[in-house]
Amino acid sequence: MNTRSAIICRLWNDKYHLTRKRPPLSLKGVPILLLSLSIYLSACSLFAPPAHGTGTLVPLNTPTLSSSPSVPVRTPTPSPTPINLQVLNCPSLSINWDSLVGTKAGINKVQKVMCGAVEGGVLAALVDVRYYSSDAKLDAYVFDNLYGTPYRRFALTGLLNGDATVSSTNTIMTAEAGPKSLFKGVQNVYREYRWNGSTFGQILFPGMYPDVTHYQAEQDQALVTQGYNTWKAQVYSVVYNLATKVFHWPNVTPKQLTYSNGSNTYIFSVTNLGVGGGGFVVTLAHLDNVLTNIYEVVQINSLDGNTRLASPTSGVSLTSPVTVSGSALVAGSVLGRVVLYDDTYTIVGDSGAVPGPATTGIANFTKSISYTLSGSGSQEGVMAFYSTNQSNYSITNQVVMIKVFITA
Repeated sequence: MNTRSAIICRLWNDKYHLTRKRPPLSLKGVPILLLSLSIYLSACSLFAPPAHGTGTLVPLNTPTLSSSPSVPVRTPTPSPTPINLQVLNCPSLSINWDSLVGTKAGINKVQKVMCGAVEGGVLAALVDVRYYSSDAKLDAYVFDNLYGTPYRRFALTGLLNGDATVSSTNTIMTAEAGPKSLFKGVQNVYREYRWNGSTFGQILFPGMYPDVTHYQAEQDQALVTQGYNTWKAQVYSVVYNLATKVFHWPNVTPKQLTYSNGSNTYIFSVTNLGVGGGGFVVTLAHLDNVLTNIYEVVQINSLDGNTRLASPTSGVSLTSPVTVSGSALVAGSVLGRVVLYDDTYTIVGDSGAVPGPATTGIANFTKSISYTLSGSGSQEGVMAFYSTNQSNYSITNQVVMIKVFITA
């Protein structure tokens, strides 16, 4: 077969395989086409020709392996991702960090060391140990007495796709992927720890939106500094996005009520212009009280003052099922709905419709809510009570929200 014939054969074969599942085209002109190509197609077929003799038919473009038993078939061994040591803000120290934490070659290695005043002014080091594993597991340790014999004060182990870092306020912040998360390997659990004089205790970040945790807030601050999501540095935009993206109110009017120079906080009222009306009052503060930082919502109450959560109270630690009690103004057969969010604003617990009594005025309610988390231990969450005056909990009239710990 000459070169020109071979090219036409390849094109014809490709055309056949690309179109053989399509509906048949009109037959008009086909005999003429076949006649004009008969010279070239006489030497080729739509399928690979059989090999001469008794050999095995091998598909085109398929690599072959020697049939000799003396030539083994080898499977390439994947190379682990390199782990390179990074030391930040540390003085000159004669410490072998891998020896200090006892890493093992080929299993894990110290990836990052961050020094700072995380123990109330005493120099200490946060040591991150990364594993050569598909889940990118991380262990984190805090050592002090760095100029003598280092002493381990704190340890967090087994953080999947984890990260541990020192915040701008000298707390320890961690991120990890919950083992039961729907999106495997994606970080969705964030925690923060502060020195209490003898050890590190888990603390609650005051923010509720746009960030539920300090780790997320510092990540957002870095992005805004680079020019991304700059609406988070604009107080009006944060209020507007809370109402439209979380509460799903399509049309609202935010109005600034006060600004406090002492605490650098804003208070806004937000009126719902949609069905049901109502609204909420929101307090915002700068991240870490730095005037150039993004805004964080730190308090949300109902506009009319009648929609309330009596229990649980802000800052408590919950376990499932949790008993919720509160009150709202009666306007029909349904008072509203209680929702529990995790730190990514994923709904993990839902009361469904909270029934209203056949009376008027303010009605109290108590409801038991079960929830499921993607990871173990305590993490930060937000509880919201949405009241309604439409006997339909999907049409919200008033909102109150609190920050809580939710424990698996």
